[in-house]
Amino acid sequence: MFDSSKWIIKTQSDSDVALLSKELKIDSLCARLLINRGYVDVEQAKSFIEKSDVCFHNPFLLKDIKKAVGIIKKAIENQEKITIYGDYDVDGVSSVSILYMYLKDCGADVDYYIPTRENEGYGLNKAAFDTIKKRGTDLIITVDTGITAIDEIDYANSIGLRVIVTDHHECRPEIPNAEAVVNPKRPDCEYPFKELSGVGVVFKILCALELEIINGGEYNHYTIKDMCQRYIDIVTIGTIADVMPLVGENRVIVHLGLELLKNTRNVGIKSLFRAAGIIGGSSPKNITASTISFTVAPKINAVGRMGSAERAVKLFLTDSVIHADSIAEELCAINRERQDMENIIYRDAIKKLENEFDPEKDKVVVLASDKWHHGVIGIVASRITEKLGVPTVLISFDGAEPDENGVKTGKGSVRSVEGINIVEALTHCSDLLCKFGGHALAAGLSIEETNVNKFREKLNEYISGLTVDADLRPKTEAEALIDISDATEQTAEYISLLEPYGAGNPIPLFAMKDVVITEMTALSNGKHTKMTLSRNGFDVGAVIFGTNLSDEGFSVGDEVDIICSIDINEFRGERNVQLILRDIDRSSSEKAKVEAEAKKIKEYVDNPAKISPDDIPTRSDFVEIYNEIRKINGGKFNFAMFAAKFSEMSGVKVAVAIEALKQAGIIQIKSDIKRPGASRIVMNKIEGKSDLTKTPIMTEALKEKNE
Repeated sequence: MFDSSKWIIKTQSDSDVALLSKELKIDSLCARLLINRGYVDVEQAKSFIEKSDVCFHNPFLLKDIKKAVGIIKKAIENQEKITIYGDYDVDGVSSVSILYMYLKDCGADVDYYIPTRENEGYGLNKAAFDTIKKRGTDLIITVDTGITAIDEIDYANSIGLRVIVTDHHECRPEIPNAEAVVNPKRPDCEYPFKELSGVGVVFKILCALELEIINGGEYNHYTIKDMCQRYIDIVTIGTIADVMPLVGENRVIVHLGLELLKNTRNVGIKSLFRAAGIIGGSSPKNITASTISFTVAPKINAVGRMGSAERAVKLFLTDSVIHADSIAEELCAINRERQDMENIIYRDAIKKLENEFDPEKDKVVVLASDKWHHGVIGIVASRITEKLGVPTVLISFDGAEPDENGVKTGKGSVRSVEGINIVEALTHCSDLLCKFGGHALAAGLSIEETNVNKFREKLNEYISGLTVDADLRPKTEAEALIDISDATEQTAEYISLLEPYGAGNPIPLFAMKDVVITEMTALSNGKHTKMTLSRNGFDVGAVIFGTNLSDEGFSVGDEVDIICSIDINEFRGERNVQLILRDIDRSSSEKAKVEAEAKKIKEYVDNPAKISPDDIPTRSDFVEIYNEIRKINGGKFNFAMFAAKFSEMSGVKVAVAIEALKQAGIIQIKSDIKRPGASRIVMNKIEGKSDLTKTPIMTEALKEKNE
C-alpha cells in the first residue's frame, strides 16, 4: 500500500470498447471490464453477461466416473456399507454433506469420516482406515482428498477396503491404485473444465448417478436442473470458500447457487445466516460471493481448524431448527476464538521475521514454532504472503511428540504468489518432507524438526532460481483509469452485470488521479477511515478499511491518487455511491514537491560543508529530536511526517540530527517487515554518553563555522 509504482492500470482498444458498448447497449466502462476478462467478441461477451457462456458439461466426460458410478450403484443395491472420507475445510465439509444426503436418499448404508486436523492432519491415513474397517465398511469414497495418497490406498487395499478417489488437487505422475480415480486434473482426463472444486467434482458424480439411475446414463438437462435445486446452494459455498476461479462451470454454479441461497431450504444454512447476522436482523445483508467468502466460510472453516469438522457436517444435515441454531452459535464462537489466536500468532510471526528473514535476499519465508496452533497457521501464512509478496511456510510443532529418535514432526501450511507453483517447489524439496500436497498457490506439508533449516535453504535456492519477476511484492491492478465523475449509481449498476465476482473474476478496481481529500474521519477507534474525495466540483464518499490515514501522514487538503471499487451504500432506505479504497498514494505533483525537498536535503547531508550555520542542530535540538524518537522507538518512520513535528526547525536540520544519531550508533533506520518499502526507527542500547559533535557529519559541518 501507498506505492503507486506497484499499480498496473490496464488499457483497452477504443474501437473494441466502442463496438461492445454499441452492440450490447452497455456503457464504455462495462465494456472495458469485459475486454479485460478476454471477452472481445460480441457474442461471447453477451453470453458472459447472461451467464450462458457455458452449460453444464456431461459428467460422464470425467475419467473413471462410469466406473465410480457402477461401483457405488452396486454398493447401494447390495447394502454394502459406504464411508465417505472427507477433508476438514469448507470444500471437504460441503462434499461430505451432499454425497451423504444423496446416498441416504437412495437408501444406502452410509457413514462419513473426517480426520481431525490436530491429531491426524491433512489427507488419508492408515490408522483411520483401520478404524473405518472395524466399523464394517466395504467401500470408501474420498472427497476433496486422496489424489496423492499412493501408500495409504495401497494399505486400504491390503486390508480389504475398496476405495474410490474423488479429488480436484494437483496430481503427481503416479495415480493411486484405487477402484476409480475421478479428478479433472488427471493428465488423461478429457473433461473440458479443469477448475472444479472438490464439491464440484462430487456434484458431477451425483449428477452421473442420477442420470444412470433414472435415465440409463443418457444426459438430460431436466435431471441436472433438478440436481441443482437440491444441492447447488451447498456446492456454491464450497466452491467460493475454496477460492475456485469463477469462470466456466463455476460461474454458472455460483450464479445459480447465490440465487438459491437467498431462499435456501437448508435448515442449517439458515441458522448460520441468522447467527452471522446475514438474515433476520434490522439490516439484512445481500448474499454475494463476498458474503460467503468473508462471513460464512470462516465460521465453517474455524470448527475444522479448532475442533472437529463433523459439527459443520451435522449443521448441513440436520432438519431440527433448535439443533441447527445451537451448532451455528457454536461455530460463531469458535471463529471468534480462532480470530484471537490468529492475531497472537501473527504478532509472534512478525517478531520472528525481523530476526529470520532478510527482505533483500530471501525469496521465501519459512518460520517454525512449537507454540502455534496448526489449525490457524494457514491464515497467518496468507497474511504474511499478502504483506511481503513472497511464498510463506509456517510450521507448527505444537503438541508434537518426539519419536524413538527424539525427533518431532511438525505440520506446515504454505501460501504462494502468482508465478510460483508451490507444489512444484515442494516436489523439489520432497526428500526433506514427510508428506505434502495441495494447489499451485496453497499447500500443506509435514516435516521433521531436524530438516527445517535445510528445507528453508533448499526452497529458497529453488525459488531464487526461477525466472519470475524479480520484484514479487504485491501489485495492485486497476481495470481502467477513470474520473471521479464516473463514480455514479448507474456505473455501479452496469458493473453488477458481471457478477458473481470472486477468484478469476475479481471485483473491478479503478484508478483515479489528482483527487483531493476534503473530509476525513477515523472510524472504529482508528481502525478504518471515512472520507470525502473531490475533484472539479464533484464529491463522493469513500472508506478505507484497516488503515488510519492520519497515522500514515495523510490529512485534509492532500491531493492523492487512489485505486478503488465502486459500491452502493444502502443505509436507512437511502442509496449512495461509495468508493472502497484498496490503495492510496500522494499525487504526482505532491510527490514531486516532496522529492524535490528530499533531494535538497540529501545534497546537504551528503555534503556537510554546504550546511548553513542555521541548519546545524544545537544540543537542545538534539535533545528535542531524541525525545521524539524515544516516543516512536520501534515504530514506523516517515521522514516528512517526523520533520513536520518540529515547526521551529528546517528539514535540513532534522535530517542532519538524524544522520548524526545514526553515525553515533544511537539509532538505526531499518526496513519495516510489516510494511514493504517502509521503514522503522529503532534505538540501540549504548553505554555512556556520545559526543554528537564528533560524528563525521557534525565535524564537517562545524569545521568551516569554527574556522
